[in-house]
Amino acid sequence: MNEAVDSALPDHGEVRGRPRHLSTEDLARRAQADDLYREARSIRQYDYARPKELAERSLELASRAGDDGEQYRQGMAAALSMLAYHSAIAGLTEPALSQASQALSLLDSLEPSTILGDIYFAMGWARLFGGDFAEAIVVLTEAERIAEEIGDRGAQAQALDTMANVYAVSGHPDNALEGHMRALAIQQELGDELSVARVRNNMAYTYLELEDYDAALETAEVSLSFISQNGHEHIEMAVLDTLASVHLAMGDLDAALANAQRGLALARARSSHRDETDSLMTLGKILMKQGRYDDALVSIEQALVLAQEHGRAVEEYKCHELLATIHENRDDPAAALTEYRRYHEQEHACINRESQTRIANLRVEFLLEDARKDSEIHRLRTLALEQEVGESRITQVRLEAQASLDPLTGLYNRRHLAVLVEELTAAVARRESVCVMMLDVDNFKEINDAHGHFVGDRVLVSLARLLKRNSRSTDVPLRYGGDEFLVLLVGMDAAAGAEAAERLRSTVARTKVGSGDVEVAVTISVGVACVPADGPMELSALIASADAALYTAKQTGRDRVVSA
Repeated sequence: MNEAVDSALPDHGEVRGRPRHLSTEDLARRAQADDLYREARSIRQYDYARPKELAERSLELASRAGDDGEQYRQGMAAALSMLAYHSAIAGLTEPALSQASQALSLLDSLEPSTILGDIYFAMGWARLFGGDFAEAIVVLTEAERIAEEIGDRGAQAQALDTMANVYAVSGHPDNALEGHMRALAIQQELGDELSVARVRNNMAYTYLELEDYDAALETAEVSLSFISQNGHEHIEMAVLDTLASVHLAMGDLDAALANAQRGLALARARSSHRDETDSLMTLGKILMKQGRYDDALVSIEQALVLAQEHGRAVEEYKCHELLATIHENRDDPAAALTEYRRYHEQEHACINRESQTRIANLRVEFLLEDARKDSEIHRLRTLALEQEVGESRITQVRLEAQASLDPLTGLYNRRHLAVLVEELTAAVARRESVCVMMLDVDNFKEINDAHGHFVGDRVLVSLARLLKRNSRSTDVPLRYGGDEFLVLLVGMDAAAGAEAAERLRSTVARTKVGSGDVEVAVTISVGVACVPADGPMELSALIASADAALYTAKQTGRDRVVSA
């Protein structure tokens, strides 16, 4: 049994430090709910229907009030995490996010656990299919971090592979291949042959994006061979679609058509709307290539209906693009123009959604955990938990919060400088000294060039986490831009500010960042500027002094602290 799963589930006799007086029947029921969750989790990659049934039974058992009058909240959260995953892979984005948000609200703690990792993993899938790629990367990065921290290597590989899928569909195949390779290495180490086959199929799609057709074909065929022999039809549908796409790219239209039709038949037999949509879109492309425009039109229109019904925004605007091309070939310029307009409108809307919803009520709770000073962020968390609050108000607060929070690191961004001016004014009134630290990552461009932006992002997230962990409740860290960070230290004189900066520099230097086989040693340079309690305090001047000190630190060898 997975130790990480066991550690996520509490002793049924105690909750929040308070003893429970539960009957033997209550304890047995809660244990059964846990067992059902474990079973659902263990087969979620192998079956579509069965995990959902198990999770629904688990939720029903956990929802019953015990002798103490309380529901089994942890068990409910676990079951909802599985239901959210099922909804996500079925392409039901909004139900998945709603279930995940409910699960988060039931957790007593946001400490790393299997359940918390499962919630973020489900969110990642939902965001992927909803076309919100930036948000998908954020939550999947957190899912991978949690899995690594609790030692759940299988879950870590799944998160890495799913992140790679996000990179692939968002036009970053090099980053995608890097993620697939790391996931593959873990699954091979674990000896999980089915998961290896799944990763290989995803890699085939990425090779296709890289136009390495031979590698794509070989990788997909190896995956299909194992999956077909072992009767995993729900994965077979995806591999057949990949193979059809590879053969289409290689110009083998007969093989492409055969694989697409076979995949479509399986999808319809299993009522998998997501796979049916993908197969119909691929089939439409093949038919169009064959010059069968009327048949292609029918196929893409059917795919569009499914995409609209199930909230698959990316597939929806891609269908409009394909329909425009088909109408052009059918000599119907008016219909083509209409479809092109719909394509561009929906693609633009999808991109806007991606940039504007990186902070979404409870869906990125981990980004909000340290936002102690921003009342609007706190208000967002409260509103997101209150079901009676209208969606329009949640959206308004979400956008207000977006203005001052960096989506990658969860720190404040430069828009929060206006709040820092207020912090500084308050410090002046209290006659407190103030310091500013400016810091950035040494040789950050070389890290990106050598290991890819995937690892570069991990470095920034890791540094942000160290900043938060090593900050006092009165300190205000923010991401100033790129790899540069700023920390406002209220109540610190020059000596204490320099000491705090050196502590941080030393901590970072001892920390290795990376994932899988890639591990990067990171150092930072820090500039510190301070003003005494009775000195003139102007934030822009203080930042400029700290920035000049940072420049000196970089010029004199890096990995050091320089005080202005």
